[in-house]
Amino acid sequence: MDNLIVSIKSKYTKDFGTLTKRLSIGDATSVHVEDFAQIVGTVVSLPKSISQKNIDNGYSLEGINVGDTVIFAFNVVFDFYQKEPDGAPIYRNRISTGLKDYWLADITKIFGVIRGEEVSMVNGFVMATPFKGDLIFTQPQNRRSRVAKSSEVMWVGSPRTTQKPIDIQQGDTIFYNPKKTTKYQINDKPFIILSQQNVFGKVN
Repeated sequence: MDNLIVSIKSKYTKDFGTLTKRLSIGDATSVHVEDFAQIVGTVVSLPKSISQKNIDNGYSLEGINVGDTVIFAFNVVFDFYQKEPDGAPIYRNRISTGLKDYWLADITKIFGVIRGEEVSMVNGFVMATPFKGDLIFTQPQNRRSRVAKSSEVMWVGSPRTTQKPIDIQQGDTIFYNPKKTTKYQINDKPFIILSQQNVFGKVN
């Protein structure tokens, strides 16, 4: 019910054989699957409705249209199982027509829409530059921020429908818990994705 249908040019942006080889030799520290899986696609179809659970959590289809190029979570593609240890991967979100493959992307995994040179973030997600140095706080009221990282906001849009807007805009330096973010890259340009609700604040 909550799935958009998207088409993608390829499942992986880099050689998948390299990834599986690294996994097989246990070199987990050098493997970041989000750098391999495709995270950009074209919207082919929108769901007629969204489940009440996701509506209650503030997700909506506002700002997303058929034909849009969207950015989505890496596990839209990188979600598969194998019937045999050396068998071909069976992708849970893939729909194959025999001529073309399409992918199911849950509304909660859609981060933003690419329009020309700009990105329109949706459902309260923020795109920011990769981690900089640690921010160190000593005041007791800032205890939760002692492990914070800082980044510059690249793109930010409206919050989820159940959340209040926060006072950040493109170019602001924000701080947040890095454990609440995911690192990505498009065309070898790195960035992070986090929810507005996980932003502690901004540097004035």
